[in-house]
Amino acid sequence: MTVHKFFPEHRAGTEVLTLKIAQDLIRRGHEVLVVTANPPDVDARRRPGEAERRYTYEGVSVISLEESLRLKDYKFSFEYQHPHMRKRFGELIDEFRPDIVHVMHAQNLSASVIEEAKSRDLPVILSPTDFWWICPVVQLKRPSGAVCEGPGPGARNCFTCYTPELMPPESEFIEAIDKRFPALARASGKLGSRVLYYGYLASKYPQALKATACRPEALSKIANTVDAITVPTMLMKRLFAQNGIDDELIYHVPFGIDTAKLVDWCDKPASDVLRIGYIGTLFEHKGVDILIRAFQLLKAPEKALLKIYGSTKQFAEYADTLIALAKSDPLTRDSVQFLETFHNDDFGKVLSEIDVMVVPSRWYENTPLVMQSALTTKTPMIATDLGGMSELIDHGKNGLLFKLNDHEDLAAQLRKLLDDRRVLEGFRAAIGPQRTISIMVDELESLYSRAFEKHGRKVGLAAGK
Repeated sequence: MTVHKFFPEHRAGTEVLTLKIAQDLIRRGHEVLVVTANPPDVDARRRPGEAERRYTYEGVSVISLEESLRLKDYKFSFEYQHPHMRKRFGELIDEFRPDIVHVMHAQNLSASVIEEAKSRDLPVILSPTDFWWICPVVQLKRPSGAVCEGPGPGARNCFTCYTPELMPPESEFIEAIDKRFPALARASGKLGSRVLYYGYLASKYPQALKATACRPEALSKIANTVDAITVPTMLMKRLFAQNGIDDELIYHVPFGIDTAKLVDWCDKPASDVLRIGYIGTLFEHKGVDILIRAFQLLKAPEKALLKIYGSTKQFAEYADTLIALAKSDPLTRDSVQFLETFHNDDFGKVLSEIDVMVVPSRWYENTPLVMQSALTTKTPMIATDLGGMSELIDHGKNGLLFKLNDHEDLAAQLRKLLDDRRVLEGFRAAIGPQRTISIMVDELESLYSRAFEKHGRKVGLAAGK
């Protein structure tokens, strides 16, 4: 299995899903190796160190290809076709001798891991968890905040959205010059450093434009060589097909979750206040600022409490803006709690002390695992009416939806619950059992079997012997 990043340094939804699938496959008697990268969350200038790490995480063998390999001789096109990652992945194939390669995410490793596997006639299953295959910024979200449906003809949408992001900010470039060439920096002064910066842009921008223009066709061609592509939502199926990926390869396989530690936490202690929760990454695309603004509009500190779970250190700059925003309203500042992260074993307990979970994302999201986890504990949801989020919620029956980027509409939905707590009980009664990771892996094993047959191979699978 490959994934763009993994535990213990990285703990988002794709990492959790990859871990749970790997563990379930191991329980079924398979041997699993996870190959991952380890990029920094914020500053990509981290100095290269060791090339590779090997370790075991919760029973899963992991090989992490580190920054020194990812950044080696780096060119813009390496983002999606990385020759050094391909070569090393080939060596790992020779060592591990897999029967099948399951790509959960190719970012950081690049799609070249698929090219290398297919060059050896290995079956490959691709299970994208986001839109990296058709969107280099992953989220299909424009700088203006508008949602996007793909690169467009000639990748024109990406030229104004992604290409500028490939260039370092002027301050970062000048800082690098100061550190690497201090004598030159002193001699040229501030004006000279600016001249160097714009000279750098002039030399690099054509390369960035070329890499951006070539990306969509390169990735669609690689994706179309795999044996099957699984998608968690019908939205993703439509957008992939719309952007050059073969519709006949795409199977709708919704995510599953490990419900074992959640099903016993469906009862909620009585509370005089409406406990509103957010659990996840504190970053701009997640829309936590929208939630805080909506909460402030309620103007009901004695009746409502907002509990925000997420690391304030991972993306500290954005987290600081959230904390400042929460403190800006004297009426509600004491009713907004920043509670950091928690161990996965405590997930059920945390959810049992939340009356309604809010997912205010600004991008399509597929099926956030936190939503399925909340629903497992009979915790109703309010989410943006967009993407996979709206596929999980039947508005007015088991939860509520609100308009994209509209904190006033979110406040109106929250007000419905504040005014009549019986609405929540109706939602809880309408929430059914959630899909398990075991059911998902059953479907994945079925696709493995089809891939083996296509390649003329026979490999015993625990679920289908």
